[in-house]
Amino acid sequence: MSSQKYIDNEADFWKEHFVHIQHKNMVRTNAEPLRLENCKDAFEQFKASHSSFHITTEYSLSYCTFEVALTANIKLRLYIQSAIKGSLMQKNGSDYVKLCDAKFPYNPLPEIDEFLSHLPSYLEELSQTLENKIHTERRQKLAMEFIKAYASVHIPKNRPWKLEPSENGTFTLSFPVDNTTITFTDLDFIQKINAIL
Repeated sequence: MSSQKYIDNEADFWKEHFVHIQHKNMVRTNAEPLRLENCKDAFEQFKASHSSFHITTEYSLSYCTFEVALTANIKLRLYIQSAIKGSLMQKNGSDYVKLCDAKFPYNPLPEIDEFLSHLPSYLEELSQTLENKIHTERRQKLAMEFIKAYASVHIPKNRPWKLEPSENGTFTLSFPVDNTTITFTDLDFIQKINAIL
């Protein structure tokens, strides 16, 4: 499995959780926006109550930023000016690239606080998700080799074919000469290939 694939899977995982943070913020009742003039106090209080996290802040007259590291590769960033913009960032070499953005109508620190309280279980979930993906990809690769071997022996040599895996775990066998295609899994490929011979 390539490292880029790993990074994409990790990014997708965090993006999904980021969307939940935004949604919770949008539907919170009796919420107030975070104003630029209140950022420093709010951020410093948050930092003090979350000392186990790596949090960096920056303040100027026209904007302020807040960043919290979720993993060695992923961080959540807030940029407050006239509006509150959140970004999810992923390390790429020595820099960070933006994975996604969201606008927050209200102060997002309560949602970020709740999110950070669940971070250990999210990290465990991520680890399990990535591990399952590795096993699934290995299984599909092995199944592909078995299917190729079976097709090579049972499909007549004068009938060209092409085998491709799909994202959903199925396989597609196509015969370009007669424009025929069949789809099957690693469990039913023998029956389906035999049915067209």
